[in-house]
Amino acid sequence: MSSNRGFWKVVLAMGAGGIALVVLVFVFRPVARSGAVAYTQSNLRAAADAASRVGRDEGSLAAATPLRLRAEPGVDNLLFIDPDQSSNDSEIVSVAASAQLWTGAARADTGECFWLRVNPSGVLEYGTGTDCSAEEAGRAAPGSWPEP
Repeated sequence: MSSNRGFWKVVLAMGAGGIALVVLVFVFRPVARSGAVAYTQSNLRAAADAASRVGRDEGSLAAATPLRLRAEPGVDNLLFIDPDQSSNDSEIVSVAASAQLWTGAARADTGECFWLRVNPSGVLEYGTGTDCSAEEAGRAAPGSWPEP
């Protein structure tokens, strides 16, 4: 008569490991979310700093276009796209540049969209939205960013 004891030892060990993995995923999920949000917000701040530098150097925020920002040092990890295009990644920033306002929008890995606006005097406005284009963010009412 053969025994199934070895089979059940393996099945029970795999089941316990699976349960432990599920618990770890749920425990560390908030940490992953806060990291993704903080990374996106940091990228937007870096983009806004670059836009402000371009605005000072060129005399207007209108010069801080997606094409011009691609050549700026310190933001070479970011891809800048036109204002009518929506960001789908934390390293892709939709940009709208005018003399009165510079706007950048990026989507975090969590799916949340964050935007940031800069006026010529350097005042920042923050907000969140659903459509992650700079065009939409430029029309949105100012709000705040949730803490990561």
